[in-house]
Amino acid sequence: MAEFRDCNAEFEAAGARILALSVDDPSRSAPLRAQLDLPFSILCDPSRETVQAWGLFNAKEKGGIAIPATFLIDRDRKVRFASAEAVARRVSAAEMLAFVRATVGRGPSPQMPVRVKVRPRLAHFGRALLNSIRRGFVTPRV
Repeated sequence: MAEFRDCNAEFEAAGARILALSVDDPSRSAPLRAQLDLPFSILCDPSRETVQAWGLFNAKEKGGIAIPATFLIDRDRKVRFASAEAVARRVSAAEMLAFVRATVGRGPSPQMPVRVKVRPRLAHFGRALLNSIRRGFVTPRV
């Protein structure tokens, strides 16, 4: 989500709006949104109806969580792109932004974004450490 947070203004300039979906109730999602300084809304699905209907429910982990996914839904509510993500393979915000620009006619012909392998680097650890220092440590509730 942090990668999409950092590109939020570019998505808005391209005519797209970012939203996140969580199975947590608003009392848990609001602090996360504040901690990560997310400029976009987190939609809450504590009943898990939506994530189950979309096939994005992982019942095996932590009592049931949403599988990370990326969607592009146009103004006519047509799904232009959908990708259920894996921890180690995700569509990057940059690639999704290029697809958004192409889809709305502000770029070259659209090519479907491709999930790429995520390789943790020392820079990721450093960024996580700085965010923790800046925003505080949070112990997840199980």
